[in-house]
Amino acid sequence: MKRMTLILLAGASLFTLTACGQGTAIDRDTISVTGTGEVHAEPDIFLVSATARQEGDDIDALKDRVDDAVSDMLELADDLDIPEKQVRASDLRISPQWQYQPERKLLGHQVSRDVTFRVSGMSVYTRLLDGLASQNVQDLHPAGTEISNVDIHTDRALEKAVDDARRRAERIADAADRSVGEAIRIEAQNVQVPRPVMMMARVKEDAAGGSYRPGETEISAQVSITFELE
Repeated sequence: MKRMTLILLAGASLFTLTACGQGTAIDRDTISVTGTGEVHAEPDIFLVSATARQEGDDIDALKDRVDDAVSDMLELADDLDIPEKQVRASDLRISPQWQYQPERKLLGHQVSRDVTFRVSGMSVYTRLLDGLASQNVQDLHPAGTEISNVDIHTDRALEKAVDDARRRAERIADAADRSVGEAIRIEAQNVQVPRPVMMMARVKEDAAGGSYRPGETEISAQVSITFELE
């Protein structure tokens, strides 16, 4: 009976010590804050979409004119040293053109092909637009922009977000006469890289490099950090 009592007391002591240890970890003073970081960068990769389009009755003749127009676009890309893998020409599209009033009547056909370009650098971009315009390509518009080293800018935004979180924690802790210790939990909550719209309007009749303006991209990041209080 005495031996059984000693075993029970030992088990109770072990439970008490374990519970105390867990309580110490849970009761540790902490502060949780959110930080935001932003960086700005200009896009340096530009996407352009152009369409060669012809309408009429003679489909074979329309196809020849469209193919000639596409060949001129591809030749322009070669002259500007745009890599072949960054230029894509679509298949031929043929669409009937109908008149519906006062009665349904076939007026002819429309034949078209799309060409998309992905170019690096503002200089090549503006020369491409001017070259396509000189070829009388009327259906021409920007198809988006990219940043070649976006990962570097994203890392900078995250670093700024962490610094911002620590500044907020220190401001709050200082008001409570406490100090901020090490970070014990870090979560990256959100990283946003919006795509700006390319402004194609001419600013002045000047050299091509000064005639177009790229938008500026804002890359933002948000983190949530829990710091230990000292």
